[in-house]
Amino acid sequence: MEILDRPLFKTLQTLPPFPFAQLVRPDLKSVRLSRDAFLTNRTLPQFTYERADRFDAKAYEQALNAVEDRISSIPALESVRALYHEKILETRTRLHIITAIQKHDAAAVSANADHLFGNTAQSEQELTDEASDMLARAHELHTHRDRIDTELFTHMVRTTLNYYDLHHWTIRPTSRASVSILHGNDDQSAAVKIPKKFVASRARAARLLTHEIEVHALRTHNGFTSPITLLGVGLAGYIATDEGLAVATQQKLRAEESMDPGFWDAWASVLTQGHDFTSTFDVLYDARRKLNIAMNIPDADVLARDTAWRLMVRVSRGIHTPGDTGIGYRRDHIYRSGLVTVRQAIETHGESAILPTLFAGHAGIHHIPVLQSLGIRGRIPDLISKRIVKEVLADHRKKKKAP
Repeated sequence: MEILDRPLFKTLQTLPPFPFAQLVRPDLKSVRLSRDAFLTNRTLPQFTYERADRFDAKAYEQALNAVEDRISSIPALESVRALYHEKILETRTRLHIITAIQKHDAAAVSANADHLFGNTAQSEQELTDEASDMLARAHELHTHRDRIDTELFTHMVRTTLNYYDLHHWTIRPTSRASVSILHGNDDQSAAVKIPKKFVASRARAARLLTHEIEVHALRTHNGFTSPITLLGVGLAGYIATDEGLAVATQQKLRAEESMDPGFWDAWASVLTQGHDFTSTFDVLYDARRKLNIAMNIPDADVLARDTAWRLMVRVSRGIHTPGDTGIGYRRDHIYRSGLVTVRQAIETHGESAILPTLFAGHAGIHHIPVLQSLGIRGRIPDLISKRIVKEVLADHRKKKKAP
């Protein structure tokens, strides 16, 4: 197999480290202090960003410009070179966000984040109506008993990786609360990160296996073993399609009438467009509290407050004093927006026509034409997560019963 972007990829990899996701997160101490002040006295948060402040944005911009010039002079297919220029433009937008954080420019953070992550696919009214519908259907919703711990889930992840011949992937513990994929710079350095204190129901464990391994990990592997190595890391603007495809695929494990995930993050993102920090918090808190009560969840008020605060911190990343209407880091709508656009694309073109192309690696729907012109396709998932969960649990029970 001919690699079409080897010198381009090597050149891009000469850029200095740019831990963007870490830089936009507020310092944990400031989050804790702001939480107490806001929940007690309604004082607007005062977030700090020491990691972003220490980042040498000027030096990185110079390095990015140099790489852009070198990529322009490297012999390559123009369609492939265009993917790299697009990636550089996206990286420059991310750099603008960090620069705006350093300047305490909330408006610039918001505008660049909106440019980076795109528009929301649903309106405030649509999502508000969905909140009402969710409350009306609260009797259909239920919480599952926790059954799967870290050890069992790690076994499930390894079994799923082996099924897709990802034997070389590593599994790493993380102190964070969610399962995630570490792309690395090649297929040999990719990894799955599992929380040290993981707990989930059987159903959620299966959905996570499909979401993280059968979609994210498989796309990563397909990308790194494709003719365009950049597909393993991700083409520009791939993330909404990536998350939308993962959610759409995991939803195949559920009943058709089940509600789509990503609602609360999408609603928080949309609300910040027309409301300030305090009123957005109040809307989210009130809706979550009513739902918790309707579902007979203990500590309904406390949990609703915690949920609303968590959502507000996520939608306020990069912003020192989130208060004004229209200010927000609206990244997390991508789960719902991506799901909407992926479903629309599948409905228009058909799964058999576009899924192998989308699974060529981390590409966006807008990359389908260039990937199809190059004939690049990838393995699609077999949806084996439910079977894996069942087999691992059965084996676990046998071992417990054995003398």
